[in-house]
Amino acid sequence: ASVDRTARIWSIGSGECLRTLRGHRSGLMSAAFSPDGKLILTASDDHCARIWSADSGECLRRLRGHEHAVTSAVFSPDGRLALTASEDLTAKIWSIGSGECLHTFDDHRWDVMSAIFSLDGKVALTASSDRTAKIWSADSQECLRTLAGHEAPVHSAEFSPDGLLVLTSSEDGTARFWNPDTGECLRVLHIAGLYRAAFASL
Repeated sequence: ASVDRTARIWSIGSGECLRTLRGHRSGLMSAAFSPDGKLILTASDDHCARIWSADSGECLRRLRGHEHAVTSAVFSPDGRLALTASEDLTAKIWSIGSGECLHTFDDHRWDVMSAIFSLDGKVALTASSDRTAKIWSADSQECLRTLAGHEAPVHSAEFSPDGLLVLTSSEDGTARFWNPDTGECLRVLHIAGLYRAAFASL
């Protein structure tokens, strides 16, 4: 994903560019493959996300409804839904099949920087410039938990591979581990210049 308004598919073996995805009217913020590898989802400053065919590079659908830049877009674990985050203070769940917006999460007070599904797809996790992360029911739109404690914008939030922890990273130079069931902060790591933290996949 690039500020030149394109996303590119590359061969790992040869380094060759296999496909260039063109159509967004502004820079791209993220790009992700569907679980089966057949689709690609992009997020852009042009206020929309797009679904593409990984084989042909054709734009299959535009997800329109955000009022400002879309900061991230990801597929659900089963590939049937998309979750987008935006600078319009919301995150949205979409149907991949119809492009319809199914749910809007609107309890953040500032830009939503990232959004992901849990491994079972039942909850969504958002990170925001309002210094919090939030856990939501993917079905009811209810905010189940607010993870508060950072002193600056939160750039990312993700679940551990077993789903028992949440890891957030912030401009305040800390990464925090949380219990997603209680919202309790379990540990704080101080890392100068931190932008994003992630769990290792072993």
